Amino acid sequence: MTLTQKTALVAGGAGALGSVVANRLLSEGANVFATHVPSHLPSSNPAGIEWVPCDAADERSVDQTFTQVHERVGGVDIFVNTIGGFIAGGPIASLSTIDWDAMMTLNLRTAFLLTRRALQEMAGKSYGRIIHISAMTALQRPPGRAAYAISKSGVIMLTEIAAREQRTTGVTINAIAPGIIDTPANRRDMPGEDFTKWTTPEALADMIVRLCSPESSGVSGTILQVPLT
Repeated sequence: MTLTQKTALVAGGAGALGSVVANRLLSEGANVFATHVPSHLPSSNPAGIEWVPCDAADERSVDQTFTQVHERVGGVDIFVNTIGGFIAGGPIASLSTIDWDAMMTLNLRTAFLLTRRALQEMAGKSYGRIIHISAMTALQRPPGRAAYAISKSGVIMLTEIAAREQRTTGVTINAIAPGIIDTPANRRDMPGEDFTKWTTPEALADMIVRLCSPESSGVSGTILQVPLT
């Protein structure tokens, strides 16, 4: 129970990864809140997890989410961002502005709005943890996936700069860059792939818990790479 008396907010907590992370933080003793898309209530409601609606691409909605948690328990100590999505989009020469904007909004704008508000919540405290999920694609930069790779690269840069800005505050900001996460949606979309090479949500949750622990106070601005095995 390494996170007793800590309050965690998991953005995208209704997703395949977010739900595993939320439950793992709960098992470590944290008081856990998880966000869901306002128009869709979660299909399950695990005991101990409190749900809050949030449109993470909307500045006002993000502010309301953090305010709601603050009013209920006095603030957020841990923020984990599992929101994201993938559109290949094709080569840059034929990449549509619709696909470009979709990736920048879903992956990067959300990360910025959520990080900014989390930092405001953690200001003046001696402990704070922010963890983002980026992607190995952001580091490998394969052709034909520019919008996705650039948006996830932006998440890495956001993490690194924020970590430098917070280096004397007790707040750490890190990111994890997995290859492919083993989720039902990814198995459905890539049925011919070798699922045994993918990273499980449980393995990522283990990494997140370690980054959230008091013992990891000296780890910040780090991008943990989890390539395919």
